[in-house]
Amino acid sequence: MPFLNMILSQLEYYLNRPSKADIVLYDDLTYENVVLPVVPATLPKVEYVMNNEVFNGATGDILLAGYMGLRTYSLDDILLPVNHKYKFMRPRGSDGEAVKEFITQRMELRQVLRIAVTFSDGSELLNMACLCNKAYFIKDKVGDYKASLEFTEYPYVNQTINSTTGDNNTLSG
Repeated sequence: MPFLNMILSQLEYYLNRPSKADIVLYDDLTYENVVLPVVPATLPKVEYVMNNEVFNGATGDILLAGYMGLRTYSLDDILLPVNHKYKFMRPRGSDGEAVKEFITQRMELRQVLRIAVTFSDGSELLNMACLCNKAYFIKDKVGDYKASLEFTEYPYVNQTINSTTGDNNTLSG
């Protein structure tokens, strides 16, 4: 029976183990990137919205399906260690001060960045161009940052030439 208990405890650990994911913020223009040093044990979900409209009809409300809205990804109360190494940090994680600088620079310059959430097996949860919509950084007693970040999808607008008229067409992609 002890062997079975050991196997069950290993199975329970495997099923409830912390995520083996990296969250990378990347600048498509300068090729700079930072890796969040600490990833939450449970990754936040990507929020999808639909821009539906409700009309008041003669027999009641009518719902008209709209287009997909912009995706959002929020990281609440994450730890950004500054000049500290903790055993739970990601191996390629950037220093918390570098992460804060990377985000605030792009916010001040109104620059688009990319957020990618990838797993160690190569699969992706998220890879989207975005703007950092909100960022809160609070320094704790030991000098590390506690941060809350919100990223909103940035759809690039492409211009193409119409082969018939030669005019520019604007497509969102």
